[in-house]
Amino acid sequence: MQFPLTDLKPGAKVKGKTIAELGNSNRPLDMIVYNKGGKDFLLLANSSRGIMKIGTDAIEKAESITTRVEDKKGLAYETIATWKDVTQLDRYDDQNALVLRKGDAGALTLESLPLP
Repeated sequence: MQFPLTDLKPGAKVKGKTIAELGNSNRPLDMIVYNKGGKDFLLLANSSRGIMKIGTDAIEKAESITTRVEDKKGLAYETIATWKDVTQLDRYDDQNALVLRKGDAGALTLESLPLP
């Protein structure tokens, strides 16, 4: 969803626009913003499609999705295949993220990984 920042005021009812459908039966788990090579990116952990790296340069110009979508539509993303089973993430510093991965038998591991 995209919301005009000027509309975000205490008590205001705000209507946003959908700019990305990232897949059916998929729910977001966590998201961070980072800068690499002078460009901003969103890194999104989700329930069924792995880690998605989304460029932010087209967000302001993205068209609103107003009709039913069968699978995916809107902003493009790159799947980071090496980041498997991530349930939580956060920026550690300008080059690295901390990730919480779900492992065998539900065990969790905390790792530092270079931002893609």
